[in-house]
Amino acid sequence: MNKLLTGALALALSVSLAACSKSVDQGSTPSGAAGSTSSATTPTDTMSSATTDDTGSSTGGATAGPVDQTTPEGVMTSWLSAMVAGDGNTVCGLMATNGKAISSIPNAAAACGKTITPMLDQIKELGAAFKGLKISGATVNGNQATFESVTTEPALAADVVASFKAVKIGGKWYVTQG
Repeated sequence: MNKLLTGALALALSVSLAACSKSVDQGSTPSGAAGSTSSATTPTDTMSSATTDDTGSSTGGATAGPVDQTTPEGVMTSWLSAMVAGDGNTVCGLMATNGKAISSIPNAAAACGKTITPMLDQIKELGAAFKGLKISGATVNGNQATFESVTTEPALAADVVASFKAVKIGGKWYVTQG
């Protein structure tokens, strides 16, 4: 059961990230979605609205909790927590593609949020399996990090995060596919 859950979540996360990256490529063109240029265009704006003063205490469902971009483990924990909480805006605010934070690309954050949120609704029920998520031991090499050999709690999270990477941009860490 745990292997099935892990595989399903890893697949859902990969598909979500790929879809978001695709929407970023489409949203960053001059013909991007009309009226979406001012929505969540900075990391601060993207993340503060969804996570203000959240101490991580749960009121039934999963909550994204506070956002931490100071370490690769912190951003991965924040990103995965936002994923299973169904918080598409925070997920997008914690992602990077082609060496750029999604939130720094015109129209990209709004396009990403619009694309990824319906997908996240399908995995929200898996949030309970990741309650109390902790990640440690990312392999850092300069401004890049991998998660192949991390230790996680719960243990099944290690298989989920192993295929992702993190990149440091402007002093903050972001989740990326590679």
